[in-house]
Amino acid sequence: MRITFVHLGREHLGLEYLSSIVKQAGHQVALAYDPGLFGPEDNVFCVPALERLFDQRRHVLAAIKSSAPDLIAFTAYTGTYRWARGVAAEIRQFLKAPIVFGGIHATLVPETVIADENVDYVIQGEGFQAFPRLVNALAAGGQGLDEIDNLWFKRRGVVVRNKLGPPLADLDSLPFPDKTLFEKDVNYIDDYVIISSLGCVFNCSYCCESYLNQLYHHQYFRRRSVASVIGELIVMKRRYHFKEVMFNDALFFTDKAWLKALMTEYRRCVGVPFRCFGKVSHLDDDICRLLKEGGCYCIEFGMQTWNETLKKEVLHRHETNAGALAAFKRCDRFGLRYDIDHIFGLPGEKTADHLEGLRYYSQLKRLNRIKCHNLTYFPNTAITRYALENRLLTAEETGKLAQGDISDFFHGDAIRDKGLRQAKDAFSKCYKLLPVIPRVVVRYLLRSGDCRVFGRIPGPLIVLGQLLVAVKGRDYRYLVYLKYYPLRIKRSLGRKMRHRSGHFS
Repeated sequence: MRITFVHLGREHLGLEYLSSIVKQAGHQVALAYDPGLFGPEDNVFCVPALERLFDQRRHVLAAIKSSAPDLIAFTAYTGTYRWARGVAAEIRQFLKAPIVFGGIHATLVPETVIADENVDYVIQGEGFQAFPRLVNALAAGGQGLDEIDNLWFKRRGVVVRNKLGPPLADLDSLPFPDKTLFEKDVNYIDDYVIISSLGCVFNCSYCCESYLNQLYHHQYFRRRSVASVIGELIVMKRRYHFKEVMFNDALFFTDKAWLKALMTEYRRCVGVPFRCFGKVSHLDDDICRLLKEGGCYCIEFGMQTWNETLKKEVLHRHETNAGALAAFKRCDRFGLRYDIDHIFGLPGEKTADHLEGLRYYSQLKRLNRIKCHNLTYFPNTAITRYALENRLLTAEETGKLAQGDISDFFHGDAIRDKGLRQAKDAFSKCYKLLPVIPRVVVRYLLRSGDCRVFGRIPGPLIVLGQLLVAVKGRDYRYLVYLKYYPLRIKRSLGRKMRHRSGHFS
């Protein structure tokens, strides 16, 4: 069969794994791709006018048509669902190939996605086993659809919902991801992204990982063996000669014995700098030493707020501020830089919380960047239920979430109070520039409690300031991200030209 994947956003590891799996079974794969340049998926330069200029929708539709697919497969986040749904509707005007939706949004609200008249199949939950079985069933004329776990489909207008099967127990049984899928759009020599585990052992109220734990009864977290991870990196380093690795696990260092074995082999066989995600409560001196000796140059931590009450009661996180400061000081001592994720717009949040955040963040020595996010409500998550129960969201608004009508992490929020929104805008800009703000200015801000002046700084100047932060901190990943823009612009313009001339790639 000929399968065409359709995707909006960054490189998608899940699609790369699915591509490898179905290719092994003898099927052909194509990708119709829009990187979302200058759109909501672009967390640095979101410029609507430029988004329209570089819009790739026509190319995506033309690429799908030219690939003559037997199956069209979408993966969708809640934030990209409306785009995917619109593309599916347009496809239906010229192709009769069946359409399947997967990804986290299809997992959160499969009943909504399957109700769309242009969607024939939905895979809820993990697709490593369900998707190739669907492909094989369609290749055999549709036989055995009722036996495929996780599959929802329509039979003569009636929705059939198969049972949810267990997640794949052995991640080592997966082939290495098909990196050729995004090879034309991702410069792997600068940044190789890998996962060594799937899932998360925690249940933060705002995170979709907590829904997967609920769906699979806390059986969703699994880790690859050291041999599997190193084996992939050896093969891909030989192929792409990458200079840096990004471990994209939700939490990288949950198992000290595994980490020790991995770092030994990583240092010996791979030997390039890497970065990862971590949790302050899991960081001790041994972990710091292992990471540093292995080649880690930066850890990204989710702090989200310094209001311990909000953190515990609303976010379902139980780290203390004292524990967080201890973890950051360990990083300072071992020479590990760190990024910190901070969420604005939390239920019950006050301007005083932002000022307290500034007080704590200004103490940190090796702070690389504060990544400022807006609280985003996803359907069927605990924080969305909390917001509904406390009348922060209406039933109508929560219903719209299922249709993909949401704010986004970087450019929109659900804050209704004008004063709180202004405070958020000012403090978020201040946080982004904090590493290059002179200490005397920080002390003044802490004394006065007033950051309103930052709210008046134009967005382009904030981006320029963030570039200075990146240069000061030698933030390799941020600089690489900026380096991608000429490549993306050239690629996008080239696609438009080929579309006009009738040639697609």
